[in-house]
Amino acid sequence: MSKGDKKRPGAIVLGGNFVGLGIVRSLGAHGIPVWVLDSDRSKSIAQFSRYTTRFQETKDEAIIDVLLREGKQHGLMGWVLFPVVDEYVEILSANRDLLSSIYRVTTAPLEVTKFALDKRETYNLADKLGIPTPWTAVVNSLDDLDTKRVAFPLILKPAVNHHFFPQTNIKALPVENFDELYSGFARMSSYIPPNEILIQERISGAGENQFSFCAICQGGNVRASLVAQRRRQYPVEFGNASTFVETTSQAVVESAGKRFLESIGFDGLAEVEFKFDPRDGKYKILDVNPRTWGWHTLGKAAGIDFPYLLWRQSVGLPVDTIKTPRKAAWIREITDFVSIMKSRNRMAEVGRLVKSFFSRKFTSATFSFTDSRPFFAELALWVSSGISRQKKAKNFLHSQPTGPQAKSAHPEIVQVPAPK
Repeated sequence: MSKGDKKRPGAIVLGGNFVGLGIVRSLGAHGIPVWVLDSDRSKSIAQFSRYTTRFQETKDEAIIDVLLREGKQHGLMGWVLFPVVDEYVEILSANRDLLSSIYRVTTAPLEVTKFALDKRETYNLADKLGIPTPWTAVVNSLDDLDTKRVAFPLILKPAVNHHFFPQTNIKALPVENFDELYSGFARMSSYIPPNEILIQERISGAGENQFSFCAICQGGNVRASLVAQRRRQYPVEFGNASTFVETTSQAVVESAGKRFLESIGFDGLAEVEFKFDPRDGKYKILDVNPRTWGWHTLGKAAGIDFPYLLWRQSVGLPVDTIKTPRKAAWIREITDFVSIMKSRNRMAEVGRLVKSFFSRKFTSATFSFTDSRPFFAELALWVSSGISRQKKAKNFLHSQPTGPQAKSAHPEIVQVPAPK
């Protein structure tokens, strides 16, 4: 490390996927030294960025041990930590006091992040704040479910996403009837406890009905924010992630998102996701990400460079309030191409893409003329790892449910509409 690097606090990005790459490029463009730590070198594209000054594979070593050792050995006093996945958010939150002896930790304490990491906490708080939520049931067994309140179609999803998704590559399981409810619940129960499975109404519409309020907060006060709309996702019907996102204006989403973050005194970066329900005209909260989210680089195109603003805030530099972001669009190149090909109206989606390209500030997840290696690394990785991703999902979907939850049919249950 050069003397200049020691004088200016650097940053450590925990995770080298495309989300981490966006942080690396944001900070590196401002001359901030950036290290990337990742548990799997073969899946880290940020290591190939020209802005990554050091990459380290952590393998099976506890990330806390790695951070403490590296911080002491290399004199990283005051460096800023950026987690890119919920697992690291939870670890940093739980070890905040220990890590703060060396680093500036951008993650809030557990008593704050719990309202984002656990959707049960998210919905309970939203209810208290008067923010609409989807109808959701949590039970220890389906025998405890009030079937009179069940109306199909439903989805099953984990309350704590990072306890389930890494094992299955599935974020939500569609359910059309009671047989599917019981078999899906039984399958998920073999991965996570039953009371971590959310039985939730399925709001119609694909990605175009999803909106997000994204902000950087300081002491519970929003300093800069934007609202965005998910135009496409992949997979198309039940997207694991956005593939095409545009900034938009939606006062209800902005007000509710801001109210949620301010109520917990949030500090740092967060995305609050909502879905518009055409049945009652309400925007219902779905998730809260207490970290950089998948398409956070849209912010830079819109004039709000979220990672750099968080770095400035963390090291004690002023962060100007930004009230009117530019119109911008973001594309996840590889998966958006697949999403368009699988869309019902391909030409309309291509037209939307072309129109956005000429009418908005445009940015992409990985491609850059000045930093091209990560894009080609991800292209090769996406092709080579596709079999592995599909195998995880296939193994889950085709697994035979066992145990007390594995009831195949319940003819005594009569479906009735859920109360309004």
